[in-house]
Amino acid sequence: MEPAAAQDTGRRSAGYLPTVWDCELLKSFTTSYFVEIHGARLEELKQGAREILASRKDARRQLDLINKMQRLGVAYLFENEIHHTLTKLIHHNIPSDLYTVAMHFRISRQNGLFISTDVFNKFMDRDGKFMDSLGEDVMGLLSLYEASFLGMPEEHVLDEAQNFSAKHLLVLKEKMDTGLSEQIRQCMKYPQHWRMEWTEARDFIGIYQTQRDDDDKINSVLIELAKLNYNILQSIYLKELQDLVEWWKDLNIKERLPFARDRLPEIYFWAMGCVPPGPQFSKCRRNLTKFGSANPIDDIFDTYGSLDELEKYMDAVNSHVSEMVQDALTDNGIDILPYLKEQWKHYIGTYYKEAQWLHSGYTPSAEEYLENAWVSIGIVISMIYGTFGVKRHSIDQYLSEFVKDWPHCDLVCMLAYFVRFTDDLKTAMKEMKRGESMNFIHFYMIEKGVTEEEASDHVQGLLINLWKKLNKAIIEDSIRAPAVVKLAALMIRCVHRIYKYGDFFGIQTDQNQECVKSILEPIPMDQF
Repeated sequence: MEPAAAQDTGRRSAGYLPTVWDCELLKSFTTSYFVEIHGARLEELKQGAREILASRKDARRQLDLINKMQRLGVAYLFENEIHHTLTKLIHHNIPSDLYTVAMHFRISRQNGLFISTDVFNKFMDRDGKFMDSLGEDVMGLLSLYEASFLGMPEEHVLDEAQNFSAKHLLVLKEKMDTGLSEQIRQCMKYPQHWRMEWTEARDFIGIYQTQRDDDDKINSVLIELAKLNYNILQSIYLKELQDLVEWWKDLNIKERLPFARDRLPEIYFWAMGCVPPGPQFSKCRRNLTKFGSANPIDDIFDTYGSLDELEKYMDAVNSHVSEMVQDALTDNGIDILPYLKEQWKHYIGTYYKEAQWLHSGYTPSAEEYLENAWVSIGIVISMIYGTFGVKRHSIDQYLSEFVKDWPHCDLVCMLAYFVRFTDDLKTAMKEMKRGESMNFIHFYMIEKGVTEEEASDHVQGLLINLWKKLNKAIIEDSIRAPAVVKLAALMIRCVHRIYKYGDFFGIQTDQNQECVKSILEPIPMDQF
């Protein structure tokens, strides 16, 4: 019997190419960096780094070290020590140079500590503009530019900081040596606040090992720690992905739904990036991967709209929901089934609504589309999966705000809107070319009578404002719900990375394949 897709050749096709990551290929990768073998050395290096942090008394050197730890992907190993250091620095006389003040501001806010924009007043003239004399301070300007992305609504001084620093950095970039010029380019292309921790660590390890710290011992300890920690995590992630391969093969997506995207490693990469590192969150990554594998639901509705095919796939969904419910009962004594049933009801309902619009020929307004699409993007249910996965025994205190009352939770809502706008912005052109209309860009163009470029510029502005609102929500929720805030911050940075080069789950570009390779291949340890 022919597959359903072949029976109805009149149906639209998204033209997704077969995966480049065959199941047998994924299973062929190996690693030797198991925690059982290298755990003792990792603990020695952690103690060495802990002693280095404790020995630094100067504020600038402390902040420099924390910044490097963050970029090397090892800051999570020292959360208590870093929080203690930053808390003391809030009430400390920070050096008055622009570089240190801006770095202190950025790192404090990134770690959930509020610090006022008044710290920048000393660098501004009576007209509220940054002093022209700062225009040659390249490191200070880089630090100021990075700090400007931690702004909240109505903090206009940070808008001014971004415009001022960007203007001068563009001029200075042409005068600097190759290394510094590249640093400026990377900073202005993608600020640190937006970068995914996993890929930033791999990139920065390569940069930092060519540099020399003020103490070679510090350099060697941090590099070896960063590489070994990365490789141990990579071994954990590789094992988790390979375990999921058998489950994916049993789903038999290629035969049952031949039109759907076959993207298991990409989905796992997304799940890995959304969850804090470490083996204790293995089940959370597994459950998010299985939820993320709901891509065929999107493909069924957006491209084909066959309810019979949806019912086939929902068997797999019911199976993994049952698995997650059993995990929660066994590990934590919590019955999460009522919450998951409610969320899946909302989630599938949004797809039904889009299918009804599609089949009836109805064109919603941009706002009407958005009221449905911020849920259909799947981030609300992803956050709830993640909240159950990372909070575990202490979940009760978060049920009301982050799970039961999710439509009114700023942190959840702003994140979902952000991801919806990002997805629509990065996929609009290709979707419209193949006749798909369920996209905010499309409906905004019709409603406002504007070009695709104008609609895209509008969405870019919305994304900037959403980041400001998210920055505020992160600060407000960090003290009482640090684990949930961490989840949201990881998720938004992961989304930044996976959409950096277009449709991550549709187009298998070289850059997107590099993401998957980072799970499959360790970093060589022979240089540090």
